[in-house]
Formats: sequence, C-alpha cells, structure tokens
Amino acid sequence: MSRAYLSYLSFTIFWSFIAAVQVAAFYPLNVGIASVSGIGGFLAGASAARSIIQGIEKKGEYRQSRKRILLWFGLGLGAVSVILAILFYLIVSETVPLNILTQFYSVYTALPALYLGGVVTFRSWELKKGKEIHWEGAWIGTFYAIPKGLTWQEQYTYRDQQRERMRAGNPPEPTAPNNPPSK
Repeated sequence: MSRAYLSYLSFTIFWSFIAAVQVAAFYPLNVGIASVSGIGGFLAGASAARSIIQGIEKKGEYRQSRKRILLWFGLGLGAVSVILAILFYLIVSETVPLNILTQFYSVYTALPALYLGGVVTFRSWELKKGKEIHWEGAWIGTFYAIPKGLTWQEQYTYRDQQRERMRAGNPPEPTAPNNPPSK
C-alpha cells in the first residue's frame, strides 16, 4: 500500500519532466495550447479523484471496474481517432500547413496536470477528514481511507477489518479507531 497523493505527485513530477523535454527541447512551446490542455487535464484529474473519494466515503474502499476502464479507454481512443482523422484531412486538403502541427505537442502538459488535480483533491480531503488515502494494485488499483498515525501492520489490520465489515453487510467504520464516535 502507498499513499495515493504521494504516488500521484511522483507521476506528476515524472510526466512534467517528460513533457518539458518533449515540448521545450524538440518543438516550440505554444503557451495557449499548453494552458488549455493543462487546465483541462487538472479539472479532469480533480473530477476523477473526487469520484474515487466519493466511492471511498460510500463503501470504505474504491475499486474501478474493468468495464469502466475499458469504456474510458475506448472513448479516449475514439476521440483521438476522430481528431487525427480531421487533422489528416486538413493536411491532405492543404487547409492547414504541416509546420503548424508541431504546436500541438503542447498538449503533453495535460498528463502531468491530470495527476496534479488528483494530488490537490486527495490531499485536501486528507487534511479535512484526518485520514490518509492509500492505494494498492497496478492497473486496477483499490483505494482505501485509513486513519493517520498507524504503523504499516496496523494499516493492514484496519483495512482487513473494514473489508470484513463490508462482507458482513455492515457499513464501513465512520471514525478512526482511536477516536470514539461523538453522541
């Protein structure tokens, strides 16, 4: 298990470096396209992180289904295909000069911004709720909310207890084990 916001922050730093090298070193940076793609990526990342948080609050853990991942992958692939078909048509019909397409490499800023939106959303929720969001898994990860200050053994024990409560049909524990519920 690892902290979700730290993992997302690592991805943000890594992809920011890749985007900077790709855009700044090889192609002229178009600030307009980079700004729009960065803002769009940030909003999409914050929205995705918010849906993860809502799943955690509702069920105690969040696991995205394979069908949903394949749906988003298919929609993304379809959108990219349509955009590439339109660009190909515009290039072949000589409506758009070929050298203008190098400005579209500025959309690489959307990927780090996507993860940054998740970082900000996860961290603000953690500060507000007093819990940490952890995740495990690779492509289809599972996200958990775990109270702060637990050792790694206690984190696994807490997560297993939450999972058993869910299997028994009980809602997940709303408060941290060291904080008694207020009446």
